[in-house]
Amino acid sequence: MDYLTDQQLIDNFDIKEGDRVLDIGGSTKQHDVIAVDTIVDIVRPEEAPYWQSKIKAKHFVRLDVTKQKLPFHDKEFDFCICTHTLEDLDTPFLIIDEMSRVAKKGYIAVPTRGQDSQFTHFNLTDWLSGPRRIPGLAHHQWFFEIIGNELQITPKSYPLLYTQEFSIVKWIGDEELQFYWENKISHKAFGSVNFHDLIKNYRNFMLKNKKLIKKGRPVIFLDNPYFIFKELIKLMLKKGEGFKSGG
Repeated sequence: MDYLTDQQLIDNFDIKEGDRVLDIGGSTKQHDVIAVDTIVDIVRPEEAPYWQSKIKAKHFVRLDVTKQKLPFHDKEFDFCICTHTLEDLDTPFLIIDEMSRVAKKGYIAVPTRGQDSQFTHFNLTDWLSGPRRIPGLAHHQWFFEIIGNELQITPKSYPLLYTQEFSIVKWIGDEELQFYWENKISHKAFGSVNFHDLIKNYRNFMLKNKKLIKKGRPVIFLDNPYFIFKELIKLMLKKGEGFKSGG
């Protein structure tokens, strides 16, 4: 699915003028059109590295959503937004339950499992990965899928993703998973401690989505020669994301 704009969020989910809107983890991606009442994050927008900006919400609450409950009453907010935050957390389950508690309805967006499994290309100027190829973003810890009306949550296992069996060099499916909920977020975590069960889970995903997946051999750690040559030229010319901040 394409990333939704603020206006699409307003139109699709009937966010009305005057609704109290809660944004979880939104310091680095504030909303321009949606009138957010409160942002909850571990860092203020003015302090966020690389994405510093003046706070646009009426209120800001600093807390660790993996350890602390939200300081709000039940159903205090009309709508809750949580975009590209849950996959980053050590444990997302407390804040998922807390969003259910304090908001009447809401919207969650995370990368799709296929998108976050796809290996990056060789890139000398990417500060996140450098030349090393990685599956998705290296700081992401969970995969999310929608099964029926339930949000299914699976650990992102890098030892598995670095094997040839689960290597994805091209994902042609949706980039973003979008989950709308009312009253309560139905979610289920992968619960087995048996690593073979996790392998089976990964195999089922690959089988179910085989038409959207192109497999490769990332264990060799070499990219297509085209990308290697392109990055060397960019390095010589000092072009690319890694040089922009230096002026």
